[in-house]
Amino acid sequence: MDKYIVCLANSYKRGGRCIAGIEVFYSHNKQWEIVRDRDGRPHWIRPISRSTQYGEIPTEYAYGINLCSLVKITDVSECPNQAHTENVSYSRIEVCPLCFPCSHAMLHLLTDNLHHTLFQNRGRAVSVNKLADIDYSLMLIHVQNAHAYLDEERSKSKNRVSFTYNDTEYDLPVTDPAFLDCFRNSPNSYATIPDVYLTLSLGLEFEGWLHKLVAAVVIPTDAISNIPNPQAKDSSDRQVTSYTQERPSWFDEYDQELERLLKLKEDIESKITELRASLLKQMENKNVSQVNSQRFTVTYSPAKTVMQFDGRTFRAENDELYSRYCKPKQREASITVKRIKNLSDIEQ
Repeated sequence: MDKYIVCLANSYKRGGRCIAGIEVFYSHNKQWEIVRDRDGRPHWIRPISRSTQYGEIPTEYAYGINLCSLVKITDVSECPNQAHTENVSYSRIEVCPLCFPCSHAMLHLLTDNLHHTLFQNRGRAVSVNKLADIDYSLMLIHVQNAHAYLDEERSKSKNRVSFTYNDTEYDLPVTDPAFLDCFRNSPNSYATIPDVYLTLSLGLEFEGWLHKLVAAVVIPTDAISNIPNPQAKDSSDRQVTSYTQERPSWFDEYDQELERLLKLKEDIESKITELRASLLKQMENKNVSQVNSQRFTVTYSPAKTVMQFDGRTFRAENDELYSRYCKPKQREASITVKRIKNLSDIEQ
């Protein structure tokens, strides 16, 4: 099964990256909607690599995945591990040509408003003895007046963020590469961050404890602040690619014609689908197996069960056989045109 997430973390993890986000789906109403758990919280997904020691995503596969990017995860299979109930295995991760707005309106829909503490306590870590009481390891919260700083007295986890959440003060390490790049370039700008969302995560077990981490620092794009926004660049210092960026003037005529033709195609395909359904019903009612005319031959096929080869599952479970018998094939140059689908209830 394939899943889609709004990325809310692309953080450092044991020499690789940790990708995580909230699941969304494209509804029959032709809009992206948020998947929620039974308690009303947004449903988190964290893909775990089966080819690395700690499940980290190789860094090269994380390039181009930015905060609020739409990410497709192929062949998802749940593989929870203690409090890390969000873990899933996968065969492929790819960023889609859509970036949701990192606005207050969008982030508010993704915020965890159920838990009043961070992972059931007010400390910096969770004991392995308490994991039986915790069924989550990711959450997005909204805080005021966070403070980023460098703690020179520490041998590890020197980059930190302090903040107050529900009248409790927290001081946690930061593992967000994009934010850390901005912080290193302009540390004085982050003495106080007046309006920010934080993605919080429980790390891997270390000496009987799972430490709390700030996996992403998300400054809303519509926040009233003079602070440089980490969402402006990704960790490799490249401009974020989204469909809100300025397009070249020569593309305007193509943009308009593509929209017109794709709309015509959509309408025609819808009418063909309706016509085929009506024709199918007529042939069933009249018990006709074939109809011939000067233009068409229409043959009725009754419902039946057939065996279907699932190439993606075969590849995931038999990588060696797949690579041995699947030979490279030269393809001609081409382009791919995809329509942008936006959340209808969020201002872009």
